[in-house]
Amino acid sequence: MFNRDFWSEIFMALKRNKLRTILTGFAISWGIFMLIVLLSAGNGLKNGVTGNFADRIKNTYTIWSSSTELPYKGHKAGRFIMLNNKDIQLLESLYQVEEVSPVLSKGGTLIFGEKSRNVSMEGVKPIFKNIEGVKVIEGRFINENDMRNKLKVVVIDKNTNEELLRTSEETSMMGKTVYINGLSFTVIGVSKGMAFGEMGQCYAPYSTIRAIYNVNEYYQLTFTTKGLDTKEDNEVFSKELRKKIAMLHEFSPDDNRGVWIDSQMVNSLETMRIFNTINIFIWVIGIAMLISGVVGVSNIMRITVKERTNEIGIRKALGAKPRSILLSIVMESLVITTIFGYIGMICGIGLMEIVNSIMESSGAGTNSEMGMSVFVNPTVDISIVVMATLVLIISGVAAGFAPAWNSVKVKPIEAMNYR
Repeated sequence: MFNRDFWSEIFMALKRNKLRTILTGFAISWGIFMLIVLLSAGNGLKNGVTGNFADRIKNTYTIWSSSTELPYKGHKAGRFIMLNNKDIQLLESLYQVEEVSPVLSKGGTLIFGEKSRNVSMEGVKPIFKNIEGVKVIEGRFINENDMRNKLKVVVIDKNTNEELLRTSEETSMMGKTVYINGLSFTVIGVSKGMAFGEMGQCYAPYSTIRAIYNVNEYYQLTFTTKGLDTKEDNEVFSKELRKKIAMLHEFSPDDNRGVWIDSQMVNSLETMRIFNTINIFIWVIGIAMLISGVVGVSNIMRITVKERTNEIGIRKALGAKPRSILLSIVMESLVITTIFGYIGMICGIGLMEIVNSIMESSGAGTNSEMGMSVFVNPTVDISIVVMATLVLIISGVAAGFAPAWNSVKVKPIEAMNYR
């Protein structure tokens, strides 16, 4: 049945109506093309945003000092709440808390040779690297030995590193001595995405900064948790923690601005929920486009069947079996959806691969100063593309089946007399 004459007849039928075939095929190609582009764009946005948090520990919290918004027990609104060692002791007493990493911040000027740069120096513990997702691109981060011996070592940001080396004969800052607020520090690492505008940001051992400046108050506390795996668990924990801190510093437990409490787990869950919604929206639009293409195929096949009614009557009168007539019409639909669906798939994949290649080579979609990405690897899983194309082909066959079935039920004499 599937001989040369059979296929020749199908392609001749498509060739006789070139414009109709091309327009129908374009609707199919455009549908699958746009589905791929939309899914790839959604993935690119998702990869970019979630990639910023990929190196961070998910079960972490950050508490920032802030000003109160409500008066409480004789205290006026606007009182600044500074975190201290009592807050650290409170956190360490909670069974949900694993490790606390205070952050000591000191502004100053970093000097190397004739170069100087304003920096914010933060005293942190080694775990801070994973909590905040600090990316070290050269050397290393603070370790336990630095903490134990209170070593004067520092990790500088990429922009500060480049600025210091710009007119220097040195090729690397590793092991070099820099002066911050008149104190000498040895550079042990360079990190990415830490600078803010013209101000650099450095990390030093928490124990060193505390010993030098004798600081017992903090603008920021970070800590890891255990057993808080859902959004509800984290919301309950945050609420109870706020009450305990409010009691400690005597501000209203209903004052949400007394201190800022941020959960990385909640942020991660919210981000994934947003992207899941975006994906659903993209699929709805893409499927709607595919359906419009399938409807186009169905309409074209109905027109084709009407135009060939006389031909179908003659073939039936000459003894052609209904199955062969039905198969030839359905195969026309299959050929159109397969060829143009494949074209749309190749064009969509090809375009997004080109876009991805250009973005990787140029660094587009990434804030080089902050090391933050917005749009990364805008591609889609090939299995999803193939599945969508197969669904489109099957739908196209189904669309062509109904008019074909109606045509074979017409009696030969009625078909030959059809005008």
